[in-house]
Amino acid sequence: MATMHYPTASLKPHKNEVLQSGHLWIFSGALQQAPRWIEAGGLVDVKSATGQFVARGYYNPNTDIAIRILTRDSEEAIDSDFLRSRIRHAVQLRSVFDPQQTSAYRLINAEGDGLPGVIVDRFADILVMQIHTMGMELMRAQLIEALMQELDVKGILLRNDTQSRRREGLEVEEPVVVAGEVPSQVTILENGVTFLVDPWQGQKTGFFLDQRDKRAALRKYARGKRVLNCFSYTGGFSVYAALTSHETSVTSVDTSASAMALAHQVFTHNGLEPERYEFLIADVFDYLEDAQQRGEQFDIVVLDPPAFAKTQSAQAQALKAYRRLNLLGMQVMRPGGILLSCSCTGVVGLDDLLGILAQDAQRLNRAVQLLELYTHGVDHPINLAMPETSYLKAVFCRVN
Repeated sequence: MATMHYPTASLKPHKNEVLQSGHLWIFSGALQQAPRWIEAGGLVDVKSATGQFVARGYYNPNTDIAIRILTRDSEEAIDSDFLRSRIRHAVQLRSVFDPQQTSAYRLINAEGDGLPGVIVDRFADILVMQIHTMGMELMRAQLIEALMQELDVKGILLRNDTQSRRREGLEVEEPVVVAGEVPSQVTILENGVTFLVDPWQGQKTGFFLDQRDKRAALRKYARGKRVLNCFSYTGGFSVYAALTSHETSVTSVDTSASAMALAHQVFTHNGLEPERYEFLIADVFDYLEDAQQRGEQFDIVVLDPPAFAKTQSAQAQALKAYRRLNLLGMQVMRPGGILLSCSCTGVVGLDDLLGILAQDAQRLNRAVQLLELYTHGVDHPINLAMPETSYLKAVFCRVN
């Protein structure tokens, strides 16, 4: 095989140790010499201070993360064959899903699948892709071609509408079909439960795939109980709870009228009568305060809010929001009730969330039993050397 030749970037002394552990990011401060005469997003070889090959990745001089690593093999070219190999490896992991029971999952999870800067979600025979970095943007056409070659799907929708693209010097774009056809609504199965997904305008790529195992876990607690699902979106936790028993009462609260309308449809598709359940369009914090004043009591409370912070500088504000939210949630719970508290805020760790739950319980003079802990599902693998890419925490506990 011919030797690959790419522009080079050299590291400062002792800066390659973290890369040897499996980390995929090189920060600008670690570079002794940046690559020259290269466009943002271009491929580079990374060499140690003594000149040895360390890794190959793509470079952006305009971001704190200067280089994102794609391979540590000096003989591996970054081309269509490389992308197809990584996609095949990702597909193999997702073969754990029975397509008769689950037809939607994250297909490519950025760094977790060795393709930093890109995520791809599968909804039945439709793919929704998001590109977050300049390096992957330059490989857009190759990525799309590789996905179509490796997967039997009817269409690919590109959702480059996230504000995070601006940090990379990329435009925020309107969703666009880049292969085949993509309908306005897709029907999927998750653990045998039917959901309707809006891939064009739905939050994230249309559905919160990372909560699949948590929704399934809720079933064993919900039968015959009074359930409150806060930040319910299209009713994921709600429909799982409602399906456990005709005696189960479910109240869903969210600010989005369109999400609530879709939740009604989801209930109907699963043989449930929406009019038997409560769907409230309201601010969750306001609702919980009013419910507490009215003396409302629930057996199960699900708190699954959006991220309260995007940056480290906003961590204190996020912690304050989680503290208030969980305190309100506990105040509307019957003794012995089950609280599912979730956080998708990356700068808030599991220890932070557990500490908040303990502090809130102490403030209310209530005891909390920790029952179950969840992070990411199997389709959201995390590179063990990159704990900063882990974001999801979910805690089941009993509040006595």
